[in-house]
Amino acid sequence: MSVVDRIGDIETAKQYLRLYEKENARLHRRLQQLVSEIAQLRGQDGAQQLALELAKVQEDLAKLQKQAFGEHSERRPRADDEPPKPKPPQTGHGPRAQPELPIQEVLCQMHDEDRACPSCGHELQEMAGITEESEQITIVPRQFVLQHIKRQKYRCRCQLGVHTAPGPTKHIPGGRYSLEFAVEVATSKYADHPPLERQRKIMAREGLVVDTQTLWDQIEALAKHLQPTYDGLREYVLGADLIAADETWWRWAWMAA
Repeated sequence: MSVVDRIGDIETAKQYLRLYEKENARLHRRLQQLVSEIAQLRGQDGAQQLALELAKVQEDLAKLQKQAFGEHSERRPRADDEPPKPKPPQTGHGPRAQPELPIQEVLCQMHDEDRACPSCGHELQEMAGITEESEQITIVPRQFVLQHIKRQKYRCRCQLGVHTAPGPTKHIPGGRYSLEFAVEVATSKYADHPPLERQRKIMAREGLVVDTQTLWDQIEALAKHLQPTYDGLREYVLGADLIAADETWWRWAWMAA
């Protein structure tokens, strides 16, 4: 068994490779000296003869390097090696497409103090349009905002009246909470089923101070706006010759408040 066949770790292989390169350089120098001496003794052109000999040696060396370190021989086989084990089957489904998510472009740049080449110290120049791309899924947390509504006033040269721009749509006349807020509370309660008290605590962590009665008032006002739609659907269903019903009971139906 040769020395190369007994190499069992990458660090030992690196040490052998360094010795190999050092010895290779020494032999090249020695070959150059010998070829020059032989050419002088024979009365030949030393430079031309040296070039021919070096070309032949470099060709042989390239063949040996490809054989020893080629892409199919990264690790030389050993006599006592076990046969390669089959790769385990891939688990999971891999990256899943997310066609419904909005895309947000994020450009990561170096700080000015980090734009120094580690090799020469000169300033690194930006390669326009050249980036390394990857993906990640993140969350943009919701935020409660106190809006100051300013409705612009208008007047005409006829001086017959002052007109005011319309404000946001209100589900409670004069109410302080928006229609979007009421929809968020109702959707959370009836689609995701957290009780109003739990919603109140979540909102408190996000900076909004509110009580459960206020949240219930939002749902109740929203229900009054939806009442005509409910009545229309009920009339349509009861007008059918045959009514089908899903009688699967809802475990949390009793948690109405």
